[in-house]
Amino acid sequence: MEKSAILHQSDSKFSFPVSATKAVVRLRTKRNDDIKSVTVIWNTSHKFWKKQLRLPLEVKFSDELFDWYVGELDNGAPGYSYLFEIVDGNGTPWYYNESGFDTVLRVEHAFEDNFTVVFPNERDIVTPNKQFEGRVFYQIFPERFARSSDKSDTSYINMDWNTDEPNNLRFAGGDLGGIREKLPYIKELGIGAVYMTPIHQSVSAHKYDIDDYFSVDKMFGNIDDLKALVKAAHELDIKIVMDLVFNHSSYYNPLFQDVVKHGCKSKYYDWYFVYGDKPNKTKLNYNTFADVWMMPKLNTNNPEVQDYLCSVGEYYLRECDVDGYRLDVAFDVSHDFWRQFKRRCRAVKEDVFVIGEDWQNSESFLGNDQWDSVMNYAFKYACDRFFVENRYNAKQFCDYLNGALMRYKDGTNRMMLNLVDSHDTPRFFEQVGHNKSLELLTMALLMFYPGNPMIYYGDEIFMDGKMDPYNRKAMRWDSKEFFGFEHRVLRDLIAMRQRDVLKRGDVRIYEKEGLACIERSFEGTTLTLAVNHSGKDIRFDGKAVYCYNADDGTVHNDGFVVRESGAKA
Repeated sequence: MEKSAILHQSDSKFSFPVSATKAVVRLRTKRNDDIKSVTVIWNTSHKFWKKQLRLPLEVKFSDELFDWYVGELDNGAPGYSYLFEIVDGNGTPWYYNESGFDTVLRVEHAFEDNFTVVFPNERDIVTPNKQFEGRVFYQIFPERFARSSDKSDTSYINMDWNTDEPNNLRFAGGDLGGIREKLPYIKELGIGAVYMTPIHQSVSAHKYDIDDYFSVDKMFGNIDDLKALVKAAHELDIKIVMDLVFNHSSYYNPLFQDVVKHGCKSKYYDWYFVYGDKPNKTKLNYNTFADVWMMPKLNTNNPEVQDYLCSVGEYYLRECDVDGYRLDVAFDVSHDFWRQFKRRCRAVKEDVFVIGEDWQNSESFLGNDQWDSVMNYAFKYACDRFFVENRYNAKQFCDYLNGALMRYKDGTNRMMLNLVDSHDTPRFFEQVGHNKSLELLTMALLMFYPGNPMIYYGDEIFMDGKMDPYNRKAMRWDSKEFFGFEHRVLRDLIAMRQRDVLKRGDVRIYEKEGLACIERSFEGTTLTLAVNHSGKDIRFDGKAVYCYNADDGTVHNDGFVVRESGAKA
């Protein structure tokens, strides 16, 4: 038994409450270690010294290096004291607690030795947002999605809608009215939430360089158009999530222009990071996003900046009834700011949904006090390595996804925004060489993975496009793919996602005989997706309730099957 691989910590992703009385505990061990059994010995904190309860644990997740034993404690009373009994291959029991390993169970020292789950205060429990849990997201780039039928101002349009050469400084004429007119299509597709990239006043097509946080870009309409869009979406039970850019503003934002004009005498000088009297875009003597002179970085440590930006979040919740925010470059903004932002937004709308942008591990931001969710690029990385790079086989793919789940608490995993492409990446269909089978396998995995699946507009009709700006082509509403077989398969997968077992079910991810499997279980029903990207045909057991590129008990290469067991089988 490899003791150095064994790890558990109180009050962390290894130990956390999930309700007023229930807590989850995880123990990490070396993968396939010589361990006969793992048991958690536990009780309510003040009863432990009198009576010890025992709960055998099972390996629920395995990544490249570790096995993860998982169990739930629930004694009807909050707050638990516990330790682990680990029986090694020789049959020797080891007792593992905060003081380390011992061969003797020392109950009399429980107070100083044991792990604990403290009283679960309601605000500290990370639970799924019931308004968003399980919804399928649809990301829209407003300038390129749809143009309203009664659009009055077309004078600025200087790009053909169907061009394959889009540009971030050219405009095709998409607007909020166009999105509103397409809401019936979005609803019929099976979408439950729309995330729009920024809609504020800006000189660019992408609007990530904001001139005015309190206005809607006139190309898209006005504040009344936003209100109308939100109202119409809510009538169809579709949530609306806006994109907020608080890491940086535009160079032309009046706040920064005041600094350009007045230098260190400007009352906004400390709202940015300027080195010297005045900003100089040639010398770039101020902090920016990605060394882009057009995007000076805001100082979110400044209390005045914090108050100003928090008021932006409050404004759109209060005035337009939006449901949440996706936060651009959120990983570069201070934790202190995000805590204030979440608290003030929640005071306006209790169930506001806050999604951060972070491309790596986001544990320090996630929880009730900052972000509820993050754009889960870890899922995309796994799919890239499995389907695009052929760097992972099925086992490695499953190991990576299990490791990604073990980064966070259960409540966070159930709210992740999972994706394979976005406005910041090449289209996944482009990455897989226009292979519709690989696109559909990925979409099937997306629908089965815990969290909120996100489709980038046009994925459903296999739009292609390399990196920005080619991933931002206008939506091809005249595409023949709307009538194709593969489009129907994707619609079926989204429809399957509406079932509670996929919205809320527990998850197991594993490789079996070359198949990558995601199993979801809820209230006696289990749905299992088995994906074949092995390069050969593979036999499978059981009856398939849905399949693609599979028949007669065989799933062909680049095909998948869905099996069902339990109450509704």
